[in-house]
Amino acid sequence: MKKHWMIALIAFAFLLAAVPALRGEEAGPEALIARARAVVLTPDPGREAITKALVDVLSASLQVLPQKDQTKECRSRIEEARKTLAQGELFSEKAYENLGLAYKEVSGGKAWKIPEELTSPGEGAKGIEQATKICAKLLDSALAAHKAGRSEESVRDLLGMVILVVTPIDAGR
Repeated sequence: MKKHWMIALIAFAFLLAAVPALRGEEAGPEALIARARAVVLTPDPGREAITKALVDVLSASLQVLPQKDQTKECRSRIEEARKTLAQGELFSEKAYENLGLAYKEVSGGKAWKIPEELTSPGEGAKGIEQATKICAKLLDSALAAHKAGRSEESVRDLLGMVILVVTPIDAGR
């Protein structure tokens, strides 16, 4: 008898977990970040998976960003960039500009810069490996900041990850 109750309880738990997904509701920031991290760490994930991961990261940033008057413009810029990326335009100049301005707003006015690890001479083929590590690190940092209640820091790291992916970087450096 206990087995039947346990099976029914487990089935009910799975059903409850599936209901938001069945209704098309968006996952929380933790789940979105985790999905993006899984894609980042997948060898050769493909353009569609990368695009979906970037959209997930921007969706997470919108969920994490505080709803304040000061963040309205930042939110608008992130939403615009998210829409553009969702349409498959990974290298849109307008999206890149919006991401850069949103990054400035959550980083105290500091512009995004290519990480030093990627600008070192002689890195060449290791650049993609290094960029992948940096992306995973930024996602981990964003998740930790979110859990610690540091919303703008979390959003900064999420935006930094997206900007890193959509920034053309010379492989010959």
